[in-house]
Amino acid sequence: MSAIYLVDDDADVRDALGWMLEAKGLHSEAFDSGNRFLEQLDPQTPGVAVLDINMPGMDGLAVQQALLERGSRLSLIFLTGYATVPKAVQAVQAGALDFLEKPVDGDRLIALIEEGLVRSEQRHRAAGEAQALTQKLASLTERERQLMALVVAGKTNKAIGAELFIAQRTVEIHRKNLFDKMGVHNAAELALLIGRHQGGEAEGKG
Repeated sequence: MSAIYLVDDDADVRDALGWMLEAKGLHSEAFDSGNRFLEQLDPQTPGVAVLDINMPGMDGLAVQQALLERGSRLSLIFLTGYATVPKAVQAVQAGALDFLEKPVDGDRLIALIEEGLVRSEQRHRAAGEAQALTQKLASLTERERQLMALVVAGKTNKAIGAELFIAQRTVEIHRKNLFDKMGVHNAAELALLIGRHQGGEAEGKG
């Protein structure tokens, strides 16, 4: 389940934001420092963190860096004063959803939080699917991996048998085992699954 975190060393700001969200039916957890927030956070939890960019000790940018290193799936929204706008721009360039200048526009914040929750859930779901696919791929035998590459390439059972020097009936048996392990019904579904996986890997490296 997604969570909303408010991280600000100013108690009045935390309270005001908390009441604003509560009025919209959104529950949040508040933290008075970046360190305390990170200590209690499960990095795999989807959600949104609203971070003050200027905090004593660990500032918002340092928290963002720590979250990136942990592979966090949270969407980040920064709160900034006029003097720290350049820092906030830096935060967005590092992947934050956006930043808001204080005093905060409540409607804009709510809209950003709702957008951030959707994006974080998408990342969480995609990561889960990628992990499940990785486990399926790891369960394949070497022969099934060879077969998979040829099936995805559109080769017929006869052509695969000739290329791998095995009987067509053996190809059919391997093909059925491959589809069962990968959770697909045909070559088209397998190609789509593998294509999504490769596309996700390329995006992660980009």
